[in-house]
Amino acid sequence: MVNTENFNVREAEGLRPRLREGLHFSLREERSGPVCLIEDTSGARYHRVGVVEYRFLRGLDGTRTVATVLAQLARAGGTDALTEHEALQVIDWARGQHLLSLDSGRGGNSRAHDEQVMRTAATWLNPLIVRIPLGRPDAFFARVAPRLGWALGLAGLAVWVIVLFVGAAHLATEWPRFTRGFDGMLARDNWLWLFVAFAGLKVAHEFAHGLWCRHFGAPVREIGVMLILGLPLGYVDATASIGLASKWRRIMVSVAGMWMEFFIAAIAAIVWAHAGSGQLENFAHNVVFAGTAVTLFFNANPLMRFDGYFILADLLEVPNLATRGRQWVQRALSWLAIGARDLKPALPRSRELWIVAIYGVAAWLWQFIVLASLIAGATSLLRGGGLLLAAMAIVAWVALPLWQFATRLAQSARGHSGALIVRAMIVAGLCVAVGMARFHRTVAAAGVVEFADTQMLRVECPGFVEEVLVEDGATVVAGQVLMRLRNPEAESALVRARLALEQEELRARVAYTREDVATFQAQEAKVASRRETVAQNESYVGTLTIRAPFAGRIAARRLAQLSGSFLQKGEEALRIGAAGASDVKVAVTQDQEPHLRGAVNAAVRVKVAGRAGSLPGTLTRMEARAGREIALPALSALAGGPLAVRRAEQQRPGEPGYELVEPHFLATVRIGGEQTLLPGETARVKLTSARSVTPWSEFQRMFARWWRRAAGRRGDGTG
Repeated sequence: MVNTENFNVREAEGLRPRLREGLHFSLREERSGPVCLIEDTSGARYHRVGVVEYRFLRGLDGTRTVATVLAQLARAGGTDALTEHEALQVIDWARGQHLLSLDSGRGGNSRAHDEQVMRTAATWLNPLIVRIPLGRPDAFFARVAPRLGWALGLAGLAVWVIVLFVGAAHLATEWPRFTRGFDGMLARDNWLWLFVAFAGLKVAHEFAHGLWCRHFGAPVREIGVMLILGLPLGYVDATASIGLASKWRRIMVSVAGMWMEFFIAAIAAIVWAHAGSGQLENFAHNVVFAGTAVTLFFNANPLMRFDGYFILADLLEVPNLATRGRQWVQRALSWLAIGARDLKPALPRSRELWIVAIYGVAAWLWQFIVLASLIAGATSLLRGGGLLLAAMAIVAWVALPLWQFATRLAQSARGHSGALIVRAMIVAGLCVAVGMARFHRTVAAAGVVEFADTQMLRVECPGFVEEVLVEDGATVVAGQVLMRLRNPEAESALVRARLALEQEELRARVAYTREDVATFQAQEAKVASRRETVAQNESYVGTLTIRAPFAGRIAARRLAQLSGSFLQKGEEALRIGAAGASDVKVAVTQDQEPHLRGAVNAAVRVKVAGRAGSLPGTLTRMEARAGREIALPALSALAGGPLAVRRAEQQRPGEPGYELVEPHFLATVRIGGEQTLLPGETARVKLTSARSVTPWSEFQRMFARWWRRAAGRRGDGTG
């Protein structure tokens, strides 16, 4: 830990700390022993400290130095007294919580004030997280809590369990359909409904906190909203619950918000399961997701100072866990940067100290991940404005804390500047080396097995399927008739064209008989035009008979179901491929395309679903352009596959109404060896890319891909 003033042991004699006014102390017993509860009436906050720390803090009256207080406590308490180092840690914590002021010859008050101004500025200048107080609702909860007391007892628990069980059962039976609803959840046309779901849940969340807090007799001082990247996360000042003697009651107050959100999410799951395709289904899906996954990620996460943190602290009975953990990490980082022995953190000697150290490291790593994700999210999600927000966040969360840390470190590094510079250069070099280290990534893409050299036979003249002359898997010869369609309009147009031709020919013969040369020549020109029209109509109607372009095998699982159906122009009728070999048609994302295009004719491995082991293959072809057309229906979300779909932006009557959210390239992999595979089997193709990447570029790629997929427009019935 780096002390706020970077005091060393010798400087302890010059400190004369004094506790602020408005602090109330009370002692109580917990499993780990007696603790002291400090109530800060001016800040409406509570703090818990050990009895030894309590005795030390009560001795800080502004007239005695730290050394004098420690000497008096040592004479009175023997081995239980604090060391000078531990006392300075307590002072640093108390100053960080604004529980005391320091009077020393070094301008402590001015420095503390400057640091507080910087912390306040960092809070208000950071637009990624905005805290908005909404009022003091204690009087409201005092009236409501008695009326809803029945819901907070065994009857309410029974109803909660039943509703939760029923909702979970509905989700379990419809899980594939539910997961498809995640694709396009962040599409623009869903933003309003997603916001309404979040806002409504957070209002209920904070209402539950206040209700349980007041139910147990603790006042609710403030309620408000915290916006993280515009995402509403409510908060309620339930710190008064810290004063509750029972830790289980304190835990229940912390759990209350999630308890309410799970209840609402379970009701929404039941509604979602019974709702048809439409806005109600989408909204209920939003509520289920927000009330479960988002709540668990934010509120139940003990590494963030939300509900999960207070639950963990009460279960472990470790007061001020986050603050003490942060101080331990700061001191450890200072020691690693300088190497001075007086800054080396003491090895934990008890269960509580081990918990503090482990939590401090875990929370520090988590905050780093969240910071990087929020900045990347603001940049990608809000585009140009996101760059400005990200820059302000870097100043508030990175630049100012680093400046404070560097200032303290520089003061502690007197006499150790050489070691500081060397270690800083080593750390910076390691960070750059890890982030920019190049490696060859493994690329995996989904595909569908087909006969080798499969050709898709599409309808040229739309019509009703009148006759299907082959079966799926049948072997055919070149020119063999496979299917016949019927189009009365096209056939009638051909009859009319032939009749018009006969009429023009008759007029031409009459002109020839009359030896009317000019009229005959004009009619001959009309006859030639009519013959061309007839030929075009005959060719067009001829496409109603679909023939095999080469000898091979038919691949069309739905062939038997086509009889009597109407096929549009361009719609797939069936597929034909070479017998005796198999290909895998692979859907390649735009991120994967450079890796696969550079691997044409390279060896790959193919894992067919449901088959043991993997098969050798060769990447033989990559399409030149990407498209949103659903070329591989078995891989689309409509069939339970991994490719997200959405409503097509430009739809024609009778044509498929869906397209891929993200454009994909098509690649072809030829399976090696004599393998008997069935068309339609799904597979995954893997290869080691020849292109090298870095961890930083991979992080950017994954985040950008996630955002493109999540921002796809939601389609009816597919999410």
